[in-house]
Amino acid sequence: MEHFIILLLSAVCLLVSEGKTVKIINGNEAIPHSRPYMALIYFETETDEMICGGSLIHPNWVLTAGHCHKWGSETSIRLGAHSFEGKEKGAQVFGIFRTIAHPKYNRGTLKNDIRLMKLKGTAKLGKTVAVLPLPKTFEDTAAQTVCETAGWGWTERQDNADFLREVNITVLDREACQKHWKKKVDITDNLICTIVGPKGQDTCTGDSGGPLICKGSFRGVTSFGESVCGKPNDSSIFTRLTKEYVHWINSTISKYS
Repeated sequence: MEHFIILLLSAVCLLVSEGKTVKIINGNEAIPHSRPYMALIYFETETDEMICGGSLIHPNWVLTAGHCHKWGSETSIRLGAHSFEGKEKGAQVFGIFRTIAHPKYNRGTLKNDIRLMKLKGTAKLGKTVAVLPLPKTFEDTAAQTVCETAGWGWTERQDNADFLREVNITVLDREACQKHWKKKVDITDNLICTIVGPKGQDTCTGDSGGPLICKGSFRGVTSFGESVCGKPNDSSIFTRLTKEYVHWINSTISKYS
């Protein structure tokens, strides 16, 4: 397993950032606070820092990727953010009371790559901070569906991001996705694949945990991609919000609320 973990991590890019070089690849700046459910998760130790995205799904809870965790770090979540650096009117900052990975999350294979974070406090909902509803139906998202995601991850310029960015990406058929990833990743029904666009539209380092929105519905959580972001015809992977995952989310929130 140790050898497999090394192979997998060399083949893919976990979309977390060990620094503040953070934007979507070949996307656009979002209209300020047009995605009021977005959470900026910041991990800091004495020697380094890391970010992830996430979605506010309850006034006390954020949903993110399972691998969005850093042992020994001071973790904070900023809601109502547009600027990465600035102190904005309407922004709310929380510490983390509890972090819970899916019980079958595997950091080596990245299976079941979702995590819940309970805030130290309750978000005040309004114009700049709002809940993103979990899906009520669980039909598969068809290939060629154009979806959208957002985050503060790397840009094509690999410079520091100041503002939330968003990008449209197209769902890729699982069979084609499996051919792309070969034996490196098992493309199951619990995953959604997207294809990197002709202009390099993609998620990248720092975008992990952000939402995949398809036809107005929350359908997935940003998980991982190739080691080089934004190469046309490559594929990125999202954890699909299946009925089983949503049941786990709701039962966990109920248990710890």
